[in-house]
Amino acid sequence: MQPTITLPRGYGIPKLNVYQRTKQGKIIGIEVLPHDSLLAENCGSGYRYLVMTSRYTKEVKYLESDQITPLSPSEVEAEILEEVDYYLTQLVLLQLELKADLKIQTPFGQVNPPISTTKRTSGSGSRLSKPKEQEVAA
Repeated sequence: MQPTITLPRGYGIPKLNVYQRTKQGKIIGIEVLPHDSLLAENCGSGYRYLVMTSRYTKEVKYLESDQITPLSPSEVEAEILEEVDYYLTQLVLLQLELKADLKIQTPFGQVNPPISTTKRTSGSGSRLSKPKEQEVAA
């Protein structure tokens, strides 16, 4: 059975999606604030988004759609590649801890720990991205 979402009449479609990456974090939930509720009197009625600010903490925030800025496609790609790097590094560290070669197969070949732990949103590539081609004199 497919999961379904029922939207209340009169609210329209939410502007943002669950699991969408934004500058404020990843959207992990959407809440409807009915017009006649106590919360609506304080926060306004309509949709409110539950945003996980970091994958390293359990901190979440409730934000209105006008408080959220979606990421550009290149920023989303950089974040996803950074997250893949993080989890591949965790695999390597666990394998080292076991002192065993688990022969982890990925479509990217051998997995080496990253050199830098800084966030790569400046446009620099991940070790998983295609290298930039340069002309070299022979």
